[in-house]
Formats: sequence, structure tokens, C-alpha cells
Amino acid sequence: MANALTWSRNCATAYIMKQVGPAQFANFLKRINIPTEVKPFPSIALGSCDLSLYEMLWGYTIFPGGGFSTKPTFINRIEDRNGNVIYRSNIGANRSQVVSEATAYRMVKMMEGPVTVGTAKGLEQALEVKEMGGKTGTTNDNADAWFMGYTPQLLAGVWVGCDDRFIRIESAQGYGGTAARPIWQAFFQKALNDKNIGLDKNAEFEVPADLQNESSNADIMEIIPNQTEDAAGENTDMNADDYTLDTTSYRDMKPESERPADEVKPLPKTPKKDSAAKRPAADNAVKPDEQKEKKGFFKRLFGGKDKNADKEKQPEKNNDY
Repeated sequence: MANALTWSRNCATAYIMKQVGPAQFANFLKRINIPTEVKPFPSIALGSCDLSLYEMLWGYTIFPGGGFSTKPTFINRIEDRNGNVIYRSNIGANRSQVVSEATAYRMVKMMEGPVTVGTAKGLEQALEVKEMGGKTGTTNDNADAWFMGYTPQLLAGVWVGCDDRFIRIESAQGYGGTAARPIWQAFFQKALNDKNIGLDKNAEFEVPADLQNESSNADIMEIIPNQTEDAAGENTDMNADDYTLDTTSYRDMKPESERPADEVKPLPKTPKKDSAAKRPAADNAVKPDEQKEKKGFFKRLFGGKDKNADKEKQPEKNNDY
């Protein structure tokens, strides 16, 4: 899973959606209280639903927030000209725990991959922060470019796109790692350099007390292979078999529509051209006289036309235009 997040491998995402089920995931989004109603279609694993940047930030608060979903607030507090606080928003009222603290911490550690060696390679090193997580995203035809990133103290997101999907960047410059990430990096660099904000570059994510799985305590970066990927982060040598539990059992399976060999009967032979003349006439066969009589009836009913007469009436055509 860490490797798939690092290189944006969609096959792993589709496989997990298959195991969990789209209905369970849609219900999970309801638990987070995401305003947009997401239909339980399998394609939502690849980002087919339209969510705003506001909603994406809402969903990502789970990871740096220790498993708590926090509704973003536009106004934190209001002060008068003397610095007296006349309004302060109650952030705690908009928080609810949706996953365990241990699960959120594991996700944070796995999401270090994209910002160190993956699709946003070098971002953590460039900002000189001790710990951070992030994820790039690119929709079909580069219509949307995303980057969501966070440190233990601050979460931010960037979306590059247009309401009309006809307008898009038809090159590698439209990927999430090349279009959205630089904007995010410029903003975060200013926030880190602003002493009035008080962000600490050495801040670390708090390790949960109940995290007893030794594999989760290990450095996630040690299990991610250091490989060269393209700007989009898609591994072109990947196939779906890399994410199946059994890659051999299905290869010998025949299609369900194929009939067993003992039920397949040979097709009847096509009769020869002269065989019809040798066969006796059936009792219900139409006799030649009856055919003429029937043709005569319809001719009298609808009226017949003399083809030769019609030809004489038609003027001779020529090629003069």
C-alpha cells in the first residue's frame, strides 16, 4: 500500500475498493459528513466523483488529526483594534473520530513516500521539515491537478483546473506533481518562514500509545523501492496481477458461456443445390397455379404498372447541367 501511494498506482486502489465495496466507502464519507452525496459506484476509487477543495481538505484532516474528522472553518476568531477577541469559533464542536489513532498514524507514515521519493519527490527535503505527508492527483486528460499535503501543525491543498473540463493542460505540465505541487510548496514555504505563525519545522507526528504492530513502527521508507517514474507517477510496467492474491487459479478457467464438449452437437449439413428437385412436394406447398392466382389478385387489388410504358413516358436523360 505504501508503494502504491508513492507512485500513484491505481490498480491497488481499484483492488481495495473491490474488497471493501463502494457502498461501504460511500457510507464512510457520510460519517465524515462530506456535504456532496457520493453514489456507491466502483469508479469512485479512481476519483470519478466531484468534490471541492473545501471537501477534500475536510477528508484529509483525518490523517494529521489523529483519526478525527474536522470541518474546516473559514473564520477562527475576530479581534477588535485593541487585540481583544470578540469571537472565537468552536473547532471542537465540528470534530468527530472516524478511524482509530493507530490507523491514522499508519496512513501518515505511508504518505511520506510521495513527498520524499515518489510523485512529489524531494518536497519534504526542500521544505526542510522533519515529517510530512502528501499526495498528488491528476484526473483524465489533465482536466484537474491536485496536491494535498500536511505537517503535524498545518494542512493545505491546491487544485488547478477549470469548471469547464474542455479546458486542460495537454502535457506533463498538467500533472498534479508539476501543476499543483509548486503552488502548494510556495505557500507552505512562506508559512514556515513567517515567525508570527509559529510553525515548527522539527515537529513530529505523535506516535499512538496503542500502536503495537512492529511493522507499523518501522520506517516505511525502507520498504518503498527507489525507482524512476515519469512525471505523473504512473508505473507503465505495472499490471493488475501485481495486486491479486492468486495469479494462477483463474488462468485455466473457461468462459461461463462456453458449452461442455459433450453437449456440443455438429451442425446439419447444407443440402446440395439439386436435392430440392428430388424431394417430393409437401402437402402444404404452394402450387404454381395458386401462385399466379395470388399474384393476379394483388395486381387487380393495387393495380399493376406496365414497366415498358413507364420507360416510354420518362424523358431521356442527358449529362447537360
